Amino acid sequence: MLLKRPRILMVERRERADFSLDSLLSGGAGLARRQAWIALAPHLDAEVELELADLSVIEALSPDAACPRADLDARFGAARVDALVAAGLLVGDHDGHATLRERERVLGETAWWPPAAVAHALGRWDGVDIAADEERLGRVSLAQLLDHHGPPPAEATVQRPRASWLPLPAPATGPLDQVLRRRASCRNFIAEAGVPLADLSTTLHRVFGAQAAQVLAPGATMLKKNSPSGGGLHPIDAYVLAQRVDGLEPGLYHYQCLEHVLEPMQVQPAATVAGFAHELVAGQAWFANAPVLVLMAARFQRNFWKYRRHAKAWKVILLDAGHLSQNFQLSATEQGYGAFVTGAINDRCAERLFGFDGLGTGAIAVCGMGRRAAAITTIEFDPLGLAPRG
Repeated sequence: MLLKRPRILMVERRERADFSLDSLLSGGAGLARRQAWIALAPHLDAEVELELADLSVIEALSPDAACPRADLDARFGAARVDALVAAGLLVGDHDGHATLRERERVLGETAWWPPAAVAHALGRWDGVDIAADEERLGRVSLAQLLDHHGPPPAEATVQRPRASWLPLPAPATGPLDQVLRRRASCRNFIAEAGVPLADLSTTLHRVFGAQAAQVLAPGATMLKKNSPSGGGLHPIDAYVLAQRVDGLEPGLYHYQCLEHVLEPMQVQPAATVAGFAHELVAGQAWFANAPVLVLMAARFQRNFWKYRRHAKAWKVILLDAGHLSQNFQLSATEQGYGAFVTGAINDRCAERLFGFDGLGTGAIAVCGMGRRAAAITTIEFDPLGLAPRG
């Protein structure tokens, strides 16, 4: 067997608390605190606890030049090498590590900035159910937050004394202002109401559609969309989860932004698609019930092709998603729908549903739209009372 170390690996010294029967019996909190070394590697799906001596093994290897297993056994002992191979912190050429080798390959080809790769890969959720957790553990109220943490930072900052402030002219108003004032995140959708395919088409084209394409050099085509994008690269694709779209079968689709078409990926019974929606938005039933959900997924390779291992490239992709989600909400609001965006999603569910690898292409956030219910059963923040209903 030949072994390499991971391409990206960070190590953190962290205090951990373990259950201690001795502490509990002696009147303590039942916890024993200890210091631990934690390995953070984006080719893995979870962090790994290390022994200090493990670092010497990892240090002896390269991500690009493989070392025979026998040499490492002779230097560090077979048991220690076994543990690191089992944890995936040494990547081997055997069949059991085929997936890890593929993730390592994608990491290298995508040119991630290492801290961003760690944050993205280890921040992915799987199997989270927010509503179920709240039912089991209890919802944390605003009063509890204030009690535990004190008041939040001020709602608006003041940098200079009031006497120095300069009054501004009254702002002009127009049709856009009316749409902006009506926009409010929706958590209550009419259960039976659908969205006509024509309305979904309008929103997809406004938000994600290419308004123009221009070849800037052979092999390099840039798109004009209705929102800005770092480097003009527009790495975010839209994937549609249709539940109640009039004129469209329930299922999963990819929106092809150049041709303005939907590419069917999975056409499934409505109940199956509803299960997909519930898992995708981490059990947030108030979002899962929307007639249509749109997953924003980033092709990181598109962005990092230009900004290779760049410290700002991942941040710019998240900014892109913010621009798109606001346009999505404005378009839906202008059409009379309620809309939302959430980043609290099960990323690995999105990877399974749409076939992403999580590193070359990965989930960012989910938007949704539909007719807003008149009755508010899940709390919404709409202090102006102008959001369209019914």
